[in-house]
Amino acid sequence: MISFHLYLYGAGKGPLAASFEIVESRLKQLDTLYFEPDGSFVLSREGGREQVFGMLYDAAGQLQYCDLRGKCGTKTWEVVRTAILGDEVAEHEVLLLPDQELKDLQSFENCLKKSEADVR
Repeated sequence: MISFHLYLYGAGKGPLAASFEIVESRLKQLDTLYFEPDGSFVLSREGGREQVFGMLYDAAGQLQYCDLRGKCGTKTWEVVRTAILGDEVAEHEVLLLPDQELKDLQSFENCLKKSEADVR
């Protein structure tokens, strides 16, 4: 399992492609996910051992970014990421907190997979 806190952005730290309503709809389809109308959500799996907390931030009709924190395996991460981004994962960026390190999504996910493999 991996622990993280990050902001998920579109390309160039711009807005995400999907609207708030589309992401809300996709997130609500996930089992064991609770979604609030303000854009906050929590996903809990494996008897609470895996949890992802999130907050969607929208403005001007666009989803500006998503604040995500939690502890989960890569499969759960990919489920949440796909619900937020859909199948378009290229060119997205993450700002890792608290270090404020900006990475492209693919590099971040490669680090997650490596750290999970190192734990095994």
